[in-house]
Amino acid sequence: MKIKVIQVTNYRKIRDIKINMEKNITIIAGANNSGKTSLVELFNSIFSKGKSKIKLGSDDLSAIYCQEWCNNIYPEIYNIFTSGKTKGETISEMLELIFSSQTPDKAIIMPPIEVKIQIEYNEKLDDLRNFADYIMEFDPNNTCFYFIYRYAISANLFSKNINVDYEKFSVRFNKLVSTKGDNKDAIRVIKEMLVALYANSSEEIAFYSDSSYENIMPMDISSFKDLFNYHNIMAGRNLDDENSDRTRILSKSMIEIASRDEGWNELIRDLPDQIIQPIQDAKIQEKVRTVSLDTLSETMDKISKTSGGHIGNIVIDMNVTEDAIHTLLKNITCAKYQAEEHYLRESSQGLGYSNLIYIHLQLEKFKKSIDPMIVNFFVVEEPEVHMHPQMQNVFAKYLFNYYDNESAIQGLLTTHSHEVVRTAKIFQLRVLRQANPFQCNLFDLREFQNSIKTDKDLLEFYDWFYSINFPDLIFADRIVMYEGDTERMYIKSILCLDDFEALRNQYISFVQVGGAYAYNYRPIIDFLCIKTVLITDLDYDKVSSNNKEILESYSTNTTINKFAETSIGNKKPTVKTLYEWQAKTMPIVIGNICLSFQGESDGFSRTLEGAMLATSHGISVLEMKSKDEWKEYRKESKLKFTIPEEGEEFCINTIVLHTSHNKTDFMYSVIINNLVDSMLPAYIKEALLWLKQQ
Repeated sequence: MKIKVIQVTNYRKIRDIKINMEKNITIIAGANNSGKTSLVELFNSIFSKGKSKIKLGSDDLSAIYCQEWCNNIYPEIYNIFTSGKTKGETISEMLELIFSSQTPDKAIIMPPIEVKIQIEYNEKLDDLRNFADYIMEFDPNNTCFYFIYRYAISANLFSKNINVDYEKFSVRFNKLVSTKGDNKDAIRVIKEMLVALYANSSEEIAFYSDSSYENIMPMDISSFKDLFNYHNIMAGRNLDDENSDRTRILSKSMIEIASRDEGWNELIRDLPDQIIQPIQDAKIQEKVRTVSLDTLSETMDKISKTSGGHIGNIVIDMNVTEDAIHTLLKNITCAKYQAEEHYLRESSQGLGYSNLIYIHLQLEKFKKSIDPMIVNFFVVEEPEVHMHPQMQNVFAKYLFNYYDNESAIQGLLTTHSHEVVRTAKIFQLRVLRQANPFQCNLFDLREFQNSIKTDKDLLEFYDWFYSINFPDLIFADRIVMYEGDTERMYIKSILCLDDFEALRNQYISFVQVGGAYAYNYRPIIDFLCIKTVLITDLDYDKVSSNNKEILESYSTNTTINKFAETSIGNKKPTVKTLYEWQAKTMPIVIGNICLSFQGESDGFSRTLEGAMLATSHGISVLEMKSKDEWKEYRKESKLKFTIPEEGEEFCINTIVLHTSHNKTDFMYSVIINNLVDSMLPAYIKEALLWLKQQ
């Protein structure tokens, strides 16, 4: 029995996401504040039972819906409370306004938090006795059950709660009257109270349904939860990090696992008698009684007389039960690391090792609770906590193998670790990305992989680059793609300029791509909707000696040519055609990618270095300058570039050609001498200004 699909709507910033679950383990990857913890906390509320259950509240409602609801309802509520009517009349009008008993379709209520769950079974292997009452699909080829969990407002609960809170609201509205309802802080407080009232008046309800989720039947919420054996490990777990070892998390976890073993009860069955006998032989009970109780005898006699002599004698008895033995063993057991002949306490190896062992012990404990007749679902939030990258990589492999081998357990793991993503398979990944402060979106990379499966070359490319650049892409707010190390150095320096301060606050991923392969990144960038700048070189024919020859030459950059083919229908565009393309749509944006290469305004340059020198001098890359002028410029600017020994006049293209083996030195000299801004080419500036826009 496995969960096949979980669809979540209207929970916090999760407007509507669909999680297609893998049968072994599904990876939810995302940057901080993308919604990963929210998702785990929702599962805790839905599937947990007893003391571990956390009730949903006002913070779990959609902030957008809360604001819309408050804005719609507040003016009417204000009028109702300030009309001078009785409490009963006020509450009655308020209920009718919100729930519209006569015309329910006009009720002013928020869309409920809703989770649709599709559970798949194997008709040959699974025992369906616990699910038999929830069959709604009679198609013999459909081997799924369908459930709906909903957190929705109840009119009865709202009526009870507003009766309790009536005076609080009445006092605040009456205070507003004196300001003619124009106190913004007071209004904000009342709106927050209304949202809290709404949340406190909402309740959990569950349904089973058919595959359309339209024909639904109510079911008891506890019966729904009984269909799941759920456990989670949250990222904020406590581990020993001090010398005291006072919590002994690992030790206690080991005892918990052992106590679930079949032979445990038999092992400790005789322990109570074996422990009580030495205590009795040592006359400990007699000593306790003598020291603590005999001194009270005179006082007890006096109290007895005042109460009619009906106070009995206090005696000491020791009741050693199996539960007491269990507690004792947890308190006295200490996990230690053995290093040669030395035994070190739990805290000696650091939190990384403790975390690794703790997760393993929790999995082992859960394994002993597996019930084959229900869904066994285990969630780990950010297992990489406290671990360095190499340990993250190794432990991620262990976790994936664990879930693969334990076929009865279905897992979900959240992560913001590059190493965990790198270790996973691409089809296991579901990526959460924040679309705006109030909404996140989920991207299913199994769907992405299926979308390119007919393109063998593209599949091979993604298999190759997956472990190199892929994690950098999925966690990024923005992407800058570049060709070489000098471009990376320069772009990072540009981002330190005041004009690009907004970009510095973004998580920017820098991805180095070759001109022949950069186009292959377009499918994943468009799929994940990541705003990207691709900075590349025009690379026209090096021997072009005048503007006419440049305009008539062709770019040798494969990526530019591929984008031109798909965007303007020209497989082999001339430089003139590319310039005209830029002029029409500067900057050039295709999907989520801004294609940035040297333009006519960059002095007809063909490379980054050429464009920088052309910008610095304000001239074309073909304009000649004397050797002495170049030497003087090199001396004043302190730039590192090569001037040919032969000849008396040189253009920028010639200087760049002779400096091609020292491009790194050239770029270092630009940065060290604070020339980043003054040499900034137009094509890069335009692209980065586009990138910083929301």
